[in-house]
Amino acid sequence: MTHSDLEALRAPHTALLRAALESVSPVGAGAALDLACGPGVTTVWLAARRQPGAPTVGLDHDAAALRAARTAAPAARLVRADAHHLPLRTATLDLVWCVAALGLFADPDAVLAEARRVLRPDGVLVVASATQCWVRPRHWPVALGHIPPNLALPPADDLGDDLRTALCRAGLREVTLRAYLLDPPGLDPLAAMLPLLSWPALAPLVANLGPAEQAACAATAAEEPEPEPLPVLLVAVGRG
Repeated sequence: MTHSDLEALRAPHTALLRAALESVSPVGAGAALDLACGPGVTTVWLAARRQPGAPTVGLDHDAAALRAARTAAPAARLVRADAHHLPLRTATLDLVWCVAALGLFADPDAVLAEARRVLRPDGVLVVASATQCWVRPRHWPVALGHIPPNLALPPADDLGDDLRTALCRAGLREVTLRAYLLDPPGLDPLAAMLPLLSWPALAPLVANLGPAEQAACAATAAEEPEPEPLPVLLVAVGRG
């Protein structure tokens, strides 16, 4: 799949993807890396998270993609290199993004290990991946719309466990994972997250709801929707 193909797939979900990435990325980070940056769209987003004067590096093996990135992100330092062998010193970066790319690498574990190597202590790695999953979408009452969308609530049905485990295997700490439904396109982050959350994750957050709302939540929790294949965005975060 080419970078142009990936951009065409990403386009309907741009707002959700950016919001999901920014919700787990510290503002005012130092040196940052967009790993497999492609034509530079996410590199621009990443640069907006860094502190003034801190470098943003976009790295990709595709020369054509980097030429496009020079137009999209002229202030970034663009590097053509193999993600399995990053040409960067150990413990030099505060924030690394890897967006819609991990599954394209020959050895994803090696790439994650490299990303871990270049992170400073307490630096943050964010990995976003869109995939088709068997899920049980839950239709929670609208009363749950008050939940802040930046809470690290684990998805139901073990969604994303493989990705979470991969980050842990690479030596990342405090690994968390969020999941967002991509169908239909155009959902806001909370609306995309809620259908994929389980009652155990939500129950501690609804103690202040009235009896009717709590009863509606309990009724939804008692249902067991049939699993169906749906497109899902997984966003995993770990610290160096």
